[in-house]
Amino acid sequence: MAKQRVTVVQVAKDAGVSPATVSHFMNGNFHRMRQETRDKISDSITKLGYQVNPVAKSLITGKMHTIGLVLSNSTYDGYFEDLYFLHFAKVLKQQLKTMGYKLILLDFDEIFMNIQMVDGIIVKATSETEKFMPRLMELNVPVITIGRHNLSYGAHIVRVNDYQCGQTGVDHLMSQGYQKIIILTYPHGEVPGFDDRLNGASRSLQEKGNLTTVITGDMTESFGYETVMQLVKNGQLPQALFCLNDITAIGVLKACKDLNLSIPEKLAVLGVDDMPTVSELLSLSTIRHPINDLAKNASELIIQSIETKGESAHPVDRMFPIELMARLTS
Repeated sequence: MAKQRVTVVQVAKDAGVSPATVSHFMNGNFHRMRQETRDKISDSITKLGYQVNPVAKSLITGKMHTIGLVLSNSTYDGYFEDLYFLHFAKVLKQQLKTMGYKLILLDFDEIFMNIQMVDGIIVKATSETEKFMPRLMELNVPVITIGRHNLSYGAHIVRVNDYQCGQTGVDHLMSQGYQKIIILTYPHGEVPGFDDRLNGASRSLQEKGNLTTVITGDMTESFGYETVMQLVKNGQLPQALFCLNDITAIGVLKACKDLNLSIPEKLAVLGVDDMPTVSELLSLSTIRHPINDLAKNASELIIQSIETKGESAHPVDRMFPIELMARLTS
């Protein structure tokens, strides 16, 4: 026989309080409640194994206590190939959990079909996601973009100083004596943040009297690998490759290993992101993005927007500084 669900009434009876008091506690309305009462209710919930009915709670509060995270459309490949954003999602989930919210991964088709499932939406800013921003802003739920889109849609923005990334990377490589530098990035317009990184790098190269040489691709590990193979085949290997993300830099390192190219003597390699654990283990020189701070601020901002019911008329644009992590590859 299935075990019966514990009710609010049973919790109230065990704690010696009214069911209404238990409901207030469960909905977070306990700021004026005595600590003794809160402790009694908490102990009873634990003892009896009471579990909140999310459907019933949503009917009372008007909230699902769920945030949707959208990285791409119609495919989940991006979630599992992008280690940086996997870590971002992990930290975001942990932060939201402490605030009583869940995180779910969705594509845009799922968002538009099931908007009632979420109280807010967090989106990775790319040219692909930008196509859906006008419709997204009509859904009447708070929206935060990680990185900027080309146009302003009234969404909150949490991002790093991508322009500074490009400048810092070039300045570091040239300070180490590398003059011939090739930059690996997305095609122009695909990810606005990468355009900012390239603009920063180009400006720094120009100030030092150097031309900007760029190779564009999908910024995957295989792209980094194949780029090195082709450059070696054509006798065009530079002194340094500035990869505008760590995933591509990892592919570069793998190609160098297979070709027995010593790093950084034959080729210096610099990435961007500083993927937790991975980049450090590989001793990859990179530009660190404060991923934990980004996730924390995104979670706080989305919950604040939900709780205030969008009362803030002005969208917030929070930009965080970056940090050079000079290791063994440059």
